[in-house]
Amino acid sequence: MCYLLSGMVNLSLLTSAEAASGSYAVAGAVVGAYSTAVAIAAPIWGRVVDRRGARRTLALTAVVQTLLFAGYIAVAALGLPAAALIVTAAAAGSCSPPSSAVAKKVFAATSESGARRALFAISGLFTETVFVIGPLLVGLVTAFGQPIVAVVVTAVVSAVGVLWLRSAPAVRGVSSVPGSALSASRPASWTSRQVHVLAVVVLGAVAIGALQVSVVAHAERLGANSGLFVAAMACGGVLASFTYGGVALPGSLPAQLSVALGLYGLLILTLGAGPAAVVSVLLLVLIGAATGPADAIEALLIAEHTPRDAQSQGFAALTTANWLGFAAGSALAGVLIEQVALTAAIALAAAAALVAALSLLPARARLA
Repeated sequence: MCYLLSGMVNLSLLTSAEAASGSYAVAGAVVGAYSTAVAIAAPIWGRVVDRRGARRTLALTAVVQTLLFAGYIAVAALGLPAAALIVTAAAAGSCSPPSSAVAKKVFAATSESGARRALFAISGLFTETVFVIGPLLVGLVTAFGQPIVAVVVTAVVSAVGVLWLRSAPAVRGVSSVPGSALSASRPASWTSRQVHVLAVVVLGAVAIGALQVSVVAHAERLGANSGLFVAAMACGGVLASFTYGGVALPGSLPAQLSVALGLYGLLILTLGAGPAAVVSVLLLVLIGAATGPADAIEALLIAEHTPRDAQSQGFAALTTANWLGFAAGSALAGVLIEQVALTAAIALAAAAALVAALSLLPARARLA
């Protein structure tokens, strides 16, 4: 359940902000502000987990973020200016619980490489699954009520899920590192390999952010439910993540990631190729399948190149890279849709994925 925040928050914020402001540019800025705040705060919370422990950090962030979501809901309900929506969304993002970093630290403790790959693939499977359930749940809520109600549901589900994760026996074993060289105010040093992986993650997330806003706009133009369209992408990701967990693919991890992102970029260009909603849904399943294994591969690369006493920071950096790219992609796509055309936003998503794939080609041996 703790993963459901990621699956629901973007669409619930996007639809509620667009309903409150009447502008896709404002809606994109709200999602971008939330994403940017998550990106900035994630390494800080990762360092706090390494220094102070997982359970205390999860409890604090779950409570504070729920209160900040309540502030966003009040701002939207009262019809306050767009700037207030952006500020409150950013505040909620700054206290996003480090659930993913904690879970990945637990998985990384597995010594056998095959089992570790399977665990990270399962993590990716859960992530993709919530991007099926989350948008469908948001779509169901908005079909019978106001978009702001989806934010209420998102906040409640997230808080319950994080507190449930906190109680897991494996999380109790994620201890702090008292007396280590790390501190809550100083990050671990980064190698060129880690920086390259994170740069690729940023570009991939730009593609995802731009594509999600484009998909919502595309669905509305076809008169279809946007939650169904976003969930279709996640369905493809679920199938691909499940396959990756059980099948050892040929090639190094960087090579596998390059192929996945390259296919993703090429398939994005097909969005809108058919006028019927059913054609778009089928295309979105294929698009999601192309990028399905990427989350697991990226986590495996970070696990290989990060010291164990700084792994919460390393996995939190993945969160930062994902949300930073998603913020940029969402905001740029919102502007492009309003000022240029929907096709321009789709082209942005495809270009970001293809550049990420190409950047891996000369570095496969170095990152392997």
